[in-house]
Amino acid sequence: MRHGEAAASFDQEIDPGLSPLGHEQAEAASQQLSAIVPLDAQLWSSPKQRALQTGAPFAGVRDVVLQQDARFIELPSPKGLAQRSEWLQQALASDWSALPTAVHEWRDSTFAALQALSTPTVIFTHFLVINSIAAAVSHEDAVVQCLPANGSIHHLQIDGPLWHWVSRGAMLESIVN
Repeated sequence: MRHGEAAASFDQEIDPGLSPLGHEQAEAASQQLSAIVPLDAQLWSSPKQRALQTGAPFAGVRDVVLQQDARFIELPSPKGLAQRSEWLQQALASDWSALPTAVHEWRDSTFAALQALSTPTVIFTHFLVINSIAAAVSHEDAVVQCLPANGSIHHLQIDGPLWHWVSRGAMLESIVN
């Protein structure tokens, strides 16, 4: 699941929480997830505030701990806010194979975490994590494979080395916030 709308953009704050709309999206997603997710499902989140705050309502309904895993965090980017926007625009227009080694290591780590899951799991994560998964499913190299909307729920099934979408969530009409 992609996190709800952030209170600040990628180049304004390193780790923003959710905006008021983002909190509404998290609550709505909690209701949707309650209807479709098995009771024994694991709940994982990126350690970023926007992902944790998105997962909190559902974890509360289920009365379970929302576990954090840095492998589900947004891809590595420049530390300085001033460089992040330009870097992100270049990355979005690129192919995965053209990105730095740190990004390849991040993707490998994310994929290994997914591959290790053995039970139904909900992961509260980010735009480019979903896009990296979409690229793995499609076997295409473009970074932007889809435009997952804030609060969108995507159902991926992993059968050994075979990954496929069971369903795709809502998509944006514009780009990352």
